[in-house]
Amino acid sequence: MFSAMILVMPVIALAYCQGSDSSLPGYDPDYYSVSKELARSQYVVVGRVVSETWLGDDGKPKPLQPPFQSGSPRPWGFDPYAGAVYEIKVLWVIKGRPGPKVALFSENSTARFWLEIGGEYLLFISEETFDDPIGRRLTIDTCGNSATVAAAKEVLKLLGDTGKGR
Repeated sequence: MFSAMILVMPVIALAYCQGSDSSLPGYDPDYYSVSKELARSQYVVVGRVVSETWLGDDGKPKPLQPPFQSGSPRPWGFDPYAGAVYEIKVLWVIKGRPGPKVALFSENSTARFWLEIGGEYLLFISEETFDDPIGRRLTIDTCGNSATVAAAKEVLKLLGDTGKGR
């Protein structure tokens, strides 16, 4: 006879994707279409990740100190980091007028968008407000069309950009 039984099951946390829940008033099945994300974005660029700087919960740079949740090589949601700031070298611009480099904040959550140093990405960039001390930062939507250049070939075709200026 069992007086108590505890089951521990792994849970995969998924990003909340704006407009994706048909039971909510803001439901829009086309919210993440390329045309709608393009319209919402402040900038759309192809860029290369130059650096990654982790921020502690105080918003200041904090060296990575493993071990991390679930044996991850970097913080993954519940570790004591607010997130990472990625410095992106802009290779070509599809929308907007960013400078030659852009700093993107990626919040430390289990649904974060991982960027690899040296990787080239198509990035749909918007400004978002995060809890203090982070404040307003440029970021990308984890549910959107941002992806590695290799994975974004069809999206780049839709945008009519084949790497001009590269």
